[in-house]
Parts: sequence; C-alpha cells; structure tokens
Amino acid sequence: MVINVGVIVNKGFERAAVVQIRELLERPKDIVVDDTVVTFGISEWDSAYRFIYKNQISNRIIYFMGKFDYEDDNDLLTKTGKLFSKDFNDELLKKLISSGADFRVSLSTDEHTDVTWLESEIGGIIIEYARLQGFNMKVNLKNPIINFYIHIHNNTAYLGIDLSGDLSKRDYKIFNNAVSLKGPTAFGFLMLAGYKSTDAYLNPCCYSGTIEIEAALYASNLSHRFYNKSFPFMKFSIAEGIDWDKFFKKIDDERIDIDKSGRMDMTACSITGSDKLLSSISAATKNAKIAGVESLIDFRRVDLDWMDIKYEEASLDKIISFIPGSSKHDKNLAKDYKQIFYQSEYILKKKGLLVIMCLSKDLLIQSSSVYFDLDHEVLVHSGGQMMHVLFFKRKNKANKVDNKTNKVDKSNKTVTDDKTDDK
Repeated sequence: MVINVGVIVNKGFERAAVVQIRELLERPKDIVVDDTVVTFGISEWDSAYRFIYKNQISNRIIYFMGKFDYEDDNDLLTKTGKLFSKDFNDELLKKLISSGADFRVSLSTDEHTDVTWLESEIGGIIIEYARLQGFNMKVNLKNPIINFYIHIHNNTAYLGIDLSGDLSKRDYKIFNNAVSLKGPTAFGFLMLAGYKSTDAYLNPCCYSGTIEIEAALYASNLSHRFYNKSFPFMKFSIAEGIDWDKFFKKIDDERIDIDKSGRMDMTACSITGSDKLLSSISAATKNAKIAGVESLIDFRRVDLDWMDIKYEEASLDKIISFIPGSSKHDKNLAKDYKQIFYQSEYILKKKGLLVIMCLSKDLLIQSSSVYFDLDHEVLVHSGGQMMHVLFFKRKNKANKVDNKTNKVDKSNKTVTDDKTDDK
C-alpha cells in the first residue's frame, strides 16, 4: 500500500521542501513538485507520523487524494463531485467514514474572498458520497475528527485530509517584532542558503531570533512541536491503540546528547545571533529558551561597525540574514548596509557564503558593490508577500574599486560616503 502525502509550502520553497523530505524519509516514492505543493508516496503510516512531527518547512501536511484544474467555482464543485463518485476507491477514506467520524471542509486559497458557501457545498458532496457507501457522516465545524482540506493555487485544487493542522505556528514565538519571520519561512530560507548543522553561522540582524532558533532545532534534531504533541492524525480510527507517549519519546531520544548539567552540547554547532538593539537580543533569548534551544545559540548585542572586533577574521562559513531593505536611499540605512558587506568580507571564510532575504533589493545590491557581487537570486513568498533571496559571492580583490564615492576608513572600521559624511 502506498500512502500519498501532500506537503503545502510557501511559493519558492518547494525544492527546499524536497531536501527535507529526503532527509526525514528513507525511501519516498514518486516525488512531484508543483507550485506550493510537493507530493510523494510512502509505505508506512509510522513514517508519515514521524515526518509530520519533525517537519519544519511545511504550512500543512495532508493525506493527498487528488488534484484537478478548474475554470470557475461551478467547475470546482463539478470536478469535486466527480472525484467523490460512488466508485472512488480510497482505502483510508473508507476506513474513516465507516467509523462514523464527523467532519468539516476547509478551503485554503488566495483566489476567493468568501469560501464558506463552497465549503458547505463540498460538505454536501461528501455526505452524499458517504451515503452511497452505506454510512452517515455529520458535520462538526468546531472539533471534527476529519478535516477535508482543499488547497487552491493558480486554479488548481489539491484535495486531501488534514494530517498535521497548522504547522506554520511556532509556540516559542512569544516575543516578536514587526519584521519577525514565520517559522517555515525562516527554515526554508536556511535550506535555500544551504545551511548545515556543522556550519559556523551568524545572523547580524537577529530581531526576535526565528532564523537562529530554526537552525538550532534543525542542528539538535529537535522537533518544534516538542512541547505540543497534538495532531489531527492522532484522532483517526487507524491510529487507535498506538502508545503516543512511547512513539514520540523514541523520536525525541534522537536529539543530540545533553551533558550532565542538562545543557545541550554546543560543540555540535555554532550559531550566533547578534543585533544592535538590546531589546531584540532580549526577545530572541527568551524565545530560544521557550523553544528549548537557548544553550545552542550565542545571542549578543553587537553594533555593525564592531563585527570585525567581536568575530575573528575568516571564522564563519555562512552569514544568513533577513534584512527587509528599502527602496529609498536613506543615507543612514545605506551606511548600515555598506557596513554589513564590509564586515562580512572580513569575517567570512574565503569560500564563505553571504545570503540575504529582503523585501526590497536595490539599495542592498548597490551597497554591496565594493566587496561582493550578486551571484544569483531566488524569489520566494511568505503569505502574499514576495521576497528576494540574494546570494552574494566575494568580489575578486583585483576587481575592487576604491574611489571617492565608496571608500573604507580602516582606522575606525566604518564605511563612509564622501557625499554624506558628517564633518
């Protein structure tokens, strides 16, 4: 028996999702990559449960029953009805409806303003399908056993049964700010940047620490749901009799070793989050403590122009940071950006990587020109917001330009602009 699974992710992170699928599962079958959805097959339910518990990149994971393109709302309902025909032979679905499980329908899309009536109509289709199979199903909008989940993107509907619930939420995110990334976005960013648990990694603008916490969870092999082991699949009739405490404990025991003091062994990874604001460091530290990974992360308040004092030359494998960016040429912002590139050139290893996610890229790219070249760019989305992931490579020293508009004052380690330098 092949169990078909659908992983729903933010647009642009599909390939990163494939990386985690291959890391968490030994033999996934027939991986198919679509916009915002990756589907694959596995042979055991235990593997599916484990995959859901350990997954960091997904917004939601479903038991995948089928997909179809449609033209309008009426066509959507017609094709849903064809899928749930009397002859629709799905082993899991038949086991669930035979147990008398109640249900609801959830439709996720950015293409409709009001989906309530569509959910209601599709609910009627499912009730009729169950009746044709000889069973009665009742609607339960508040706490159903089965949530039929329909994900719609670019007029393609992906239909399945919700296995995971909303995985985009992170229980550790208590202390946030306006530029805090969601957990799946932060982790997807790390995967796109090629982060490895053995990397010496720095984020010079850590804000509330989401990227560092996701890196620490990944490096320590710890689930972000360690303190919240509640999933829809646990209510299914096929899961009756499973000792969930024993099941999850076996997975939790795979985390890295903990020393006698109860702290994680920091030799396993090197993760540093710094920020010029003490309030950001305080928020990030508290969030990391809630996540259970505070001992794996070195949070410190460091001004941008002190980075080469606080960090050794050529000591870092990767600098990965979310810097929103601005389309306006603010002289103070431009100086900060130039400082980041100047300092990064000093503290990165010769083959080190600098990757920045931003909302607006022009000023950042312009500010990088003395020390780095833009190697390539990846477009991603977080919710409805498009973001740029910029990969910078160190500029060949022979090609560096030291002119009046871009010069470095090595004596005080600040980047200045002759036109804006205050005298």
